[in-house]
Amino acid sequence: MAEKPNGNLRLAPILAIAMLAILAFSSIAHAADYFADYVVKQQGYFEKRMNSWWQVAIIAILICIFFNVLVYMLGSFLSSQEIKNYAKAEFLQVSASSLMIFFAVALLFTVTSGGGTNVSALDFMGSLLGTGGSTISCAAVNGLVFRIWEGDTQFGTGPIAAFKCKLQEKINALDNAFAKVAKYNEEKERLTSMCNYLFGVPVWCGDWNLELHKEVEQSHLIAQKITDLSVSLHAQFVLAEYIQKNMLTVFLPFGLVLRIFPLTRGVGGLFIAIGVGFFFVWPTFFLLSDPSFVKVNSPPDQPTQQGICFTGFRGSAVLLAGLVYNTESGQPSDLAIAEGKELVYMMTIGTLFYPFVALVLTLIFVRAMTPLLGGDMGDLMRMVSRLG
Repeated sequence: MAEKPNGNLRLAPILAIAMLAILAFSSIAHAADYFADYVVKQQGYFEKRMNSWWQVAIIAILICIFFNVLVYMLGSFLSSQEIKNYAKAEFLQVSASSLMIFFAVALLFTVTSGGGTNVSALDFMGSLLGTGGSTISCAAVNGLVFRIWEGDTQFGTGPIAAFKCKLQEKINALDNAFAKVAKYNEEKERLTSMCNYLFGVPVWCGDWNLELHKEVEQSHLIAQKITDLSVSLHAQFVLAEYIQKNMLTVFLPFGLVLRIFPLTRGVGGLFIAIGVGFFFVWPTFFLLSDPSFVKVNSPPDQPTQQGICFTGFRGSAVLLAGLVYNTESGQPSDLAIAEGKELVYMMTIGTLFYPFVALVLTLIFVRAMTPLLGGDMGDLMRMVSRLG
């Protein structure tokens, strides 16, 4: 008589599937919290930095209020309506600056509309870049994919960290290309440097070979262009580090304090617009202009299916990716020069064009927001804003 199968054995596959489903859903839920964790982290960091400005801000507000009271009293004593109107206007400006200071954290991180829709600055980034596992391709991290809200220990978290990762990717690619060009040009360089002499008179020099001379000089030109691009990329990397560390912690609080005083109100409004623009607008639009950017919302707007959609576009982005990730193949010398040519061309576009587009949009934002904040663009900023 056959034995009946054990009930525990029949339940084992069901339990295994259930456990896998729980792990999958827990990983999805954890990935969905990366954006919320980023917002909380930035909010805490900003609040901590704002605490060091409270004393300065309160003293500035009290000084301006006391000064406005004296001006109003002088207007009443002289029976001058113009002086009294000036005192009233300055009192309104001080009140506006005070509200901006006290509600700066709410304006940047926690403001919501009446219907429950988030409209703060961080939620503006989330609505454009996605609040889930949004990614951008980057060869400078493991897996060749940088998860924007999850971040990386080397570059940090957020859009600026993604921009730094893309810069490091280009720097690594240029360094490898420079090493290849230098390696495979070494033998030709040696040949062009050798000369045969007869009784102290040069009979034949390798550099007299026109074809060989052209190849060597071509390698020299490519190496020079790679060096120039590397300098530009390192400068952009340092600028991104500066923006990541100082826009919300120095420029924005300092601008809020400067906006209180009448003489520095123009500079204060400009500082506020620069701080908000370069921390939120500039990296956001850089990522939107990158062909490898993949937006993922949490919860997703609609279910995705494998193989239906592709990210990016055929053309320069695909060529650039091939040059960044390629391994050596073909004739080493010719391949190194050909790759160097294409890489210099594509890196020039990626280094100058995409950041320039994001910079233009940021300057448009700064130019539009500065007058609304009571700031003055100044002659220098007007000249720069012509780019927008």
